[in-house]
Amino acid sequence: MSNSKWIRLIKKLVDNADKVLKIEFKKVQQSGIGVLYFNQDTEFGFDYWQNGFEGNNSLGGWLTFKEIEYLFFSKTVDSAKHIEQDLEQIETLIESVGKFSLETDEKGLKLLCYK
Repeated sequence: MSNSKWIRLIKKLVDNADKVLKIEFKKVQQSGIGVLYFNQDTEFGFDYWQNGFEGNNSLGGWLTFKEIEYLFFSKTVDSAKHIEQDLEQIETLIESVGKFSLETDEKGLKLLCYK
């Protein structure tokens, strides 16, 4: 995925931070899963740039877009509090940005970023 497409996607997710409650990610060359942190105050040129994020993730430090294998939007955000995300709404938001490779199952929605 190109950096310009990433920026459009991140802007859409930030603009809809009240609907997108949790975003997990996997880096291409790591097995662990991280979490991206966005809210409506996340700003281009401060929290994210032309090629990645400065912080804003549970793994800490810089995270370039090309390092991300996939984003995962889990249906269940907090099982103890019974908080869920509307995956159909998130899929509609993503598709409004452009064409993406998406996979869905009962656990969530996966956006493939690197093949």
